[in-house]
Amino acid sequence: MSRRTFLGASLASALVAATPPAAALGRTPHGGRFSLHLPWPTRTIDPHDLRDPTAALFGAAIADPLFALDTAGHPVPALAQSLPSKEALGTVVRLREGLRTARKETLGAADVIFSIERARGRGAAAVLAEVPKPTPYPKDPLAVVFGTTDPHKLARALASPLVSVVPQKFDPSAPDGTGAFRAECGDRGLVLSKNGFAARGSAFLDGIEVARADDLATSLRRFEAERDDVGWLGLGLHGERKGAVRFDLGRAAWIVLQIGPQAGSYGAPSVAQRLVDAVPPERLSHLGLGPLPPAHGDPGWGGPPSELLVDEASAHLVEVARTLAPILSRPGHEVTATTLPRVELGRRRARGQVALSIDIVRPSQPGPLGALLSLATADDAARAKELAMKPPKLAPNASARALTHSLRVGVLGELRVAGGLMPELVLARGGDGWDLGASFRRRGK
Repeated sequence: MSRRTFLGASLASALVAATPPAAALGRTPHGGRFSLHLPWPTRTIDPHDLRDPTAALFGAAIADPLFALDTAGHPVPALAQSLPSKEALGTVVRLREGLRTARKETLGAADVIFSIERARGRGAAAVLAEVPKPTPYPKDPLAVVFGTTDPHKLARALASPLVSVVPQKFDPSAPDGTGAFRAECGDRGLVLSKNGFAARGSAFLDGIEVARADDLATSLRRFEAERDDVGWLGLGLHGERKGAVRFDLGRAAWIVLQIGPQAGSYGAPSVAQRLVDAVPPERLSHLGLGPLPPAHGDPGWGGPPSELLVDEASAHLVEVARTLAPILSRPGHEVTATTLPRVELGRRRARGQVALSIDIVRPSQPGPLGALLSLATADDAARAKELAMKPPKLAPNASARALTHSLRVGVLGELRVAGGLMPELVLARGGDGWDLGASFRRRGK
């Protein structure tokens, strides 16, 4: 199945609107590369990690789920041979034959079982709440049995990007999957190269070179100086690059404030959202957090003097934390932005040694319920599973900010795929953010 065939229905409107006539007629150019600097870490990519910003931006480029959702929200086969079927042994999903990862690992039922249980233990606990532990199908190395689960509900759950299929040897520092690209991760950069074994069709581009930036200005400076092909969040630092055009492909994740046990009595549900709702949007305008509503209330922190913890390798989040800390601070209730390695931040969360932190949360599924389950999982996975089993009635257009009244997580803004580029580079829109496999450069560039 070619990438053009698979993406035709879901991306037709976006591509026709964003590409030159030749591409609209199906003659999408192949080849070419582009480069950019990002204020996000590049050392690892873990598609199953709810809080991984690199996976929010590049996870879909390297790994695929068993199913995808079409423009109407209905599941369609991706890595699966067909939609789940009811058989004598239960509800069965079969992999397509001959699937290989970018690092030439052959995929089978054992890899599906490994991926689902790995995802369940990380970011997909709520999404998989009604999905039983899969078991092998006797004498069929490509088939997996999911108890007596409803086939449609199963397909929707397994369409989540947080349940992408990876090989049993998966290592986030050398990520592997069936996506359009193969990824080579490093502390200072990430290289994506075309995956010749891509299950849904190889990328149109030959490669993408991503360098890690230590601040929000580096990408704009290099783009303005004509050294990068994409300017993250803008058209330039001191002035707009001549000929550049703006793009905004939407949200890839939410940027959140989370309150932990060390906040004491000030760590009640809804406090985090109340605080960020009171932050004047003009104080955050330089951070590229997407549309922000008018402020209301008092953003003053009333808990004990606290550190606002943030991943030291996520330069964007570091600038958010350093901007937010003085807004929250009050005499006797000071808030100090503190950077630390992401692994250490995870350890402190696990031990309950956090009062305040800034992080990202990836969407698990489209729509308000998907947003609620993701945000609830970031707060309390057990509570999120309860919500998944008995979902509340939500307004179809409910914003993420309106979903956190019972959570210790507040939505501050969005990690948006937006900025500036030159017209010869066409970035295709994906489900959340961009679709790098369907992006391309015009011929001759």
